[in-house]
This record gives sequence, structure tokens and C-alpha cells, in this order.
Amino acid sequence: MLNLTTLKLFIRVAELGSLSRAADDANLAIGAISRRLSQLEHELGVPLLVRNGRGVALTPAGDALLVHAHRIMREVGLAVSDLSDYAKGLKGSVDILACTSAITQFLPADLAAFGQDNGKIRLNIQEVYSSEIVGRLRAGEAQVGVIMEEPGTLGLDTWKYRCDRLAVVAPPHVLFGTHSVRFQDLAEHEFVQMGYDTANTRLLARSADEQGWPFRLRAAVDSYDAVCRMIQAGFGIGILPSEAAKNFIVPMGLKLVELDEPWALRQMLLAADAASLSGPARLLVEFLAARAPLG
Repeated sequence: MLNLTTLKLFIRVAELGSLSRAADDANLAIGAISRRLSQLEHELGVPLLVRNGRGVALTPAGDALLVHAHRIMREVGLAVSDLSDYAKGLKGSVDILACTSAITQFLPADLAAFGQDNGKIRLNIQEVYSSEIVGRLRAGEAQVGVIMEEPGTLGLDTWKYRCDRLAVVAPPHVLFGTHSVRFQDLAEHEFVQMGYDTANTRLLARSADEQGWPFRLRAAVDSYDAVCRMIQAGFGIGILPSEAAKNFIVPMGLKLVELDEPWALRQMLLAADAASLSGPARLLVEFLAARAPLG
């Protein structure tokens, strides 16, 4: 078993390159540090330090241990912080992976509303593509996911959440005088979208393929803001969730055109392994599922 105190001393010796300086820093006798490190080398069966006239240097094994020692001490610090929060009344935490569409539209307000009545539950949120969320949930890296409805959730339980509607974002001179457009009428345009592997981009490419025309993605960027800036600069048009796009179209001088397709109305889902949900995670899922539109 690695002794945490010895690991901390080893890190300081490695950082300072000197037993004597590390001893002064830790307010210990140099002999005490030397004995601890010698014992560590004996237990591991490998030399960690090379002692020379200028101080000490790490062996290759010492370099490897230093990487692990930093990680171990970070994990210990996180554990202490978590336990401290529980001592202050924390009742649990929930790790959430959410797609961009949810985070930019409905999820922040819904989580804030949940927090008003469940202030002792900590919510840890990360923005991730829907395609990646499913795999990470299966791997146990989070408890709850918020994804766009797509095939591929085998092995997970799902609940309906919010719905959003896709719309066309375009410069004012494009689709002039048009308030509603069919997707097939956009076949001659180039597109700017968020990533090649987002649920939205895959939906558009699949729909274009079904209609028999090539979906021409001219630029793929990493945020809705960047999509709108590229459209503003003349790189093409985009299809975004209308509520998210409304944040950008007025200041950027763009316009929003309704997309007249049944699939433009998209369902968001909550995804999780229901059998393994903790009490706080189950409370959150039930709260968010109640946000789903009736019918």
C-alpha cells in the first residue's frame, strides 16, 4: 500500500530536486525523508531517485511514479472535498451528460427549477454529442443523459423530455420573401452546421439522401454562435433549433425561416439505466420527465 504522506514527500523532492530543500519545506529532518523514500523504494522493488552532488534526479521508474502520485493526490483531494460537502448536508450528486440542443434551450432553466426544491443535490453537467452520450452512459461514466431521439439506445431506459423545432438560418437576401420552406427546396444550397457527428447533421444528411440529393456541408464548427457567424460571413445557410437560433439572428442581421417538414419537430429523451439510478438521479429524471409536453 502506498503511504499518502510518503507520496506527498516524494512529489516535493521531485519538484525541488533536493532532499534538504524538501526537508526544510516539510519542516522535517532530512534523515526522516530519506528513510521514508528508501523504504518506498524497498517496497516497490525499484530505485526511484539518483542521488548526486547537486541533489537528486528521478529514475525512469521515478518519473512513472510521479505521474501516478499527482493523479492519486488529485483524487484524494476530490474525495475530501466531496465528503466535506456531505458533512455540510449534501444529499447526493448526479452526473449529467447533455446534448448542445438541450443545454442551449431548455435544460438550464429546468435544472435551476429542480435545484430550488433540491438544493442539497449537486448537479454536475457536461455538454456532449448525443452519439457519445449513449456509449458513456453504458460505460457508467454518468447517471443521466439528455439526448436527441435516435436509434441506438439499446440497453438504456428512456423517458420523453422536451421537444424543439428546427428552422433555417440564412442571410436576409437568401430565400427572400420566404416564410416557410421544404427541405428539398434547399438542395442547391451549401450548409454550415455543428460538427459532422451531431444528431442534427446526421438527420439532415439522412433526409437529403432519402430525397436523392447530396447534402453539401461546407463548414462544420463547434457552437451555434460559430454556425451563425459563418452564415453571416456568406458560407451558406444552416438549420438549427429555432429557440437557440433566436439568440443570434437579430444581432447578426440574419433571418429565421420555418422548415416545413414533419421531422423538423424533434423529441429529446432522458436516457439512463433505471435499475442503477441513485435516489437523487431518480428524483431528477422524474422532475425532467414531467417537463415533457402533454400528448
